[in-house]
Amino acid sequence: MAFLKPSRTLIVIAFLLFSVQSALAKTYFEDKPGSCKIFGDTDVYGIGIRLGYYLQWVAVLFATWIAPEQAKTARTAANIITVAVFANTFRGAQEGSLVAAEWWIVLWLTFVLSLLNIPDDWKRSSSSFGVMLILWCMITAAQPWLYFKGLDTGHKHGCVVKVFFFTGINVYNHVWRTFWKVGSVVECLLGVTFFFTGIVVIIVGLFSVDESSEPESGAAKIASKLFLTFGQLVTGIITIVQVEMTIRVNSIDLSSVDLMSSGQLIPFLIGCLTIAAVFGHGLKKLVQKLRRGDSPMGSGGA
Repeated sequence: MAFLKPSRTLIVIAFLLFSVQSALAKTYFEDKPGSCKIFGDTDVYGIGIRLGYYLQWVAVLFATWIAPEQAKTARTAANIITVAVFANTFRGAQEGSLVAAEWWIVLWLTFVLSLLNIPDDWKRSSSSFGVMLILWCMITAAQPWLYFKGLDTGHKHGCVVKVFFFTGINVYNHVWRTFWKVGSVVECLLGVTFFFTGIVVIIVGLFSVDESSEPESGAAKIASKLFLTFGQLVTGIITIVQVEMTIRVNSIDLSSVDLMSSGQLIPFLIGCLTIAAVFGHGLKKLVQKLRRGDSPMGSGGA
């Protein structure tokens, strides 16, 4: 059974994603006296983009067990979507977007959701892993600007913006804002660390020689996979709740486009293709192992 090369397919889709003409949307309050209705930026967290991220998360969960080598495909796919999301996020900030809610959603989608997407053999996944670390730097290093200056961007007098952190919280609350001013400095320092680590990972991966290392014991490998899977499951569920509830508590209107619009359909298709690649390769490996009479539990670098 032949399968499409996931990396080539994703590159083609990436060109399509970046060729889509941006609608110059942003998150903003309705320009109507007394109204606090919020219209969301579908180019940043529309339904297709969110589903694309969630599908990458599901792909990694399964890839860890049935097709470890495909985890880097999911990582690459998420990186592609993230580059487009960041481009629209930072553009929106320049256009006066309501970043108080928007950046909270973006932080969870682009950083927390992939926090434990760590390859067990990072040298074989150096490009996707290194780029992911650099992308983490972009959003975490920008947090001080958000909490020291940008939080009031797009704000409308008399209206409240909430973020969901296990409960709805007013982002303009003094205690909350002070806490995250301190936290944002820590995030910025982490961001710098992510950047240099990402550069080192990419360089080492480019010049490393593929040597056969001593295989990790079965028990240790399974324990490592269980730990990562449990962590990814927890962070993923929490992320989805935080993102979807932040949209809900603010009643953010994202109805200007639907899933069939190109800007939403393409990231959604990237997620679907990643899932297909994971299960396709997993099935292929299972059939091969059953034919050889081996144990169906696979191994390989993620």
